[in-house]
Amino acid sequence: MSSALKEEVKKRDNPAGPWQIAEMEKLRELRVGFIGAGRMASAVAQAILLAGKAGVSLLRHPETPSQEGQQGRWHRKWLRTPSERTGTFCPGPASSINHPPGRPRQFQSQNQVGNQSKMAEDNLPLPGSPGVGSSPHTQASCSKTESWRPDGEVQAVNIFASAPSNRNLDKFQTFECKTTHSNLEILENCTIVFLATKPHVLPAVLREIASAVTKKHVVVSMAAGVTLQALEELLPTGTKVLRIMPNLPCVVQSGAIVLARGTCAEEEDVALLKRLLSHSGLCEEGPESYIDIHTGLSGSGVAYAYMFAEALAEGAVKMGMPGPMAQKIAAQTLLGAGRMILETGEHPAVLRSAVCTPGGTTIHALHELEKGSLRSTVMNAVEAATCRAQTLGKR
Repeated sequence: MSSALKEEVKKRDNPAGPWQIAEMEKLRELRVGFIGAGRMASAVAQAILLAGKAGVSLLRHPETPSQEGQQGRWHRKWLRTPSERTGTFCPGPASSINHPPGRPRQFQSQNQVGNQSKMAEDNLPLPGSPGVGSSPHTQASCSKTESWRPDGEVQAVNIFASAPSNRNLDKFQTFECKTTHSNLEILENCTIVFLATKPHVLPAVLREIASAVTKKHVVVSMAAGVTLQALEELLPTGTKVLRIMPNLPCVVQSGAIVLARGTCAEEEDVALLKRLLSHSGLCEEGPESYIDIHTGLSGSGVAYAYMFAEALAEGAVKMGMPGPMAQKIAAQTLLGAGRMILETGEHPAVLRSAVCTPGGTTIHALHELEKGSLRSTVMNAVEAATCRAQTLGKR
């Protein structure tokens, strides 16, 4: 084999360059903490764990898994989702990679196996939810003792979460992350710290953790309405602070996030945060004033889309289509329309006009929407949500 051909094979088998491999290893050692463990925090954590879809794996456990003892104040919990308990989710073939005796063997997830061909066809991201993509045949034959764990660039054992009670920690425990009731332990163990509490709780949390914040920490607030200035005033001088506003579809890697940097945040901090959040979906940086607008546009906008999807489906039901089918088609319609805007770069009005034909069905339908002031009503909704977010910030 010629040297040129050998080099080509090497590139094909290992497309990542040395610097990329070094960056990936750095991320695998990175420790990320969440103060607050609500739904949005777990959505962002799950997306971070799914960084690098090829790493999604399953760990096989005994029929009666032994509970790990608490190490210090940390506690971990191995859980299965309801679908796994009923045997509706199963692993793919066992990995051929050798593993040390006594340690669980890794399995490729059914999501990964079942969806690889589908992803090749429609180029959709791999869903993050367990059980998606399993066929009835494989569901019937799988074991009930399997537990899934997404294993990507950031390791599950390097993600930590704190909350006052266990109620909101279950999701993180399902991911096999470490959980605690102490906010200070997050600072002791993590470099990147996400503040995911309710806005009215955040000032008290900041006063609690301020003494433990050092120059090595990057503090990322997810709280609506709490400004960068307010964050920096309650934290030690020179703290690297950023704000982000994610939305719920981050849980399926199709979210939209706007981030803004504080006065001491450096370019490399922003780059690292973007790297982590890029697997959540779209991630854009802008001035802090855009955060409240993003809240009205996309944070709350998800609910507008759900309401529109519901109305689309109910219209189809009214005309005689079964509800489940109408719901799927409505969802796919919104998904396809959104992808066309992103992938073509065309203005929505241009794409809308392309659907209309003279005297056709679409222009008649659009006329009815205009009669109902759809565009004006949606614009008013974005304005109302934005103003509300701005009001929260002034409390």
